[in-house]
Amino acid sequence: MKEGITLSEDVRSKYGAVDGSKLNGAPPILPFSISVEGQEGTGKSQFGLLTCPTPIVHINFGDRDATAFLYDMSEDRRSKTTLYSFAPSGPDGWTRAEAKQSLLGLSDIAKSELADNKLAGGTFILDSGSSWWDSVQEVYVAPLEEERDAEGKKRSGGLIYGKGNLVVSGVVSWIKNQGCFFVLTHQKSQSWDSQGPIPGQYKARINSKVPYLVEIRLDLRLECVSCAVKSPIVGEQDCRKQGHIGRNHVARIIKFGRSTALIGVEFSNSDISFSNIYSLYARGDFPGQERLV
Repeated sequence: MKEGITLSEDVRSKYGAVDGSKLNGAPPILPFSISVEGQEGTGKSQFGLLTCPTPIVHINFGDRDATAFLYDMSEDRRSKTTLYSFAPSGPDGWTRAEAKQSLLGLSDIAKSELADNKLAGGTFILDSGSSWWDSVQEVYVAPLEEERDAEGKKRSGGLIYGKGNLVVSGVVSWIKNQGCFFVLTHQKSQSWDSQGPIPGQYKARINSKVPYLVEIRLDLRLECVSCAVKSPIVGEQDCRKQGHIGRNHVARIIKFGRSTALIGVEFSNSDISFSNIYSLYARGDFPGQERLV
């Protein structure tokens, strides 16, 4: 029996098991990963940079420059925020060499910034996950497609994305297990059918593995203030009526790992915040409110 207990403890230590018998009192910070999805201007970057806990490491991956957000922060918050940026050098988009270098750079940054629990309880932001997935495809998927085309073979569908999916799964899983909050933003593009673009319908440009890997998905949209439409109907996001000025920011939970009952819950404007999402996830306020201001 004694030998068995020793072996059990060795295995638990080796694989980092969580022993439920040692959990007492209120929970510590409960980190989660979240996909924030929306069209341009819906507040994806703002959610991470202005409402999530510090310290913050933000990686602009082919998205708009985030420097302006630094001027919207308190001096203390700004001093605890670090911005990195990767972008294609020309108007034709990422070259394969640039895409590969950006992926290597992301790996270097993550290993350095997350080392020694430096970002524990803080936030790591990848903005945007859509552009990151574009780079992963260019580096890991496109060469295989070109190889099969050159050999006169048919494309192998989902199988050819295997390496790219493994990269995405590995990065997301590793970062979310480093004790920090992981925010991935994803752009949305208009949905089309045989007749052309479908008014009011958009879908996220997202790797197929991400929706299963993250604990929470938040869908952002803009609603016309003049229309004062409260329920999602076709066309409300595309209001172009003369004199209809102003838009409300609306966020809708489309995945919530701790309680499916919260799917469909909506927030608007200033209520779209990390603090409100965390209180639902952890069933209590975020410890250390000073890290949110």
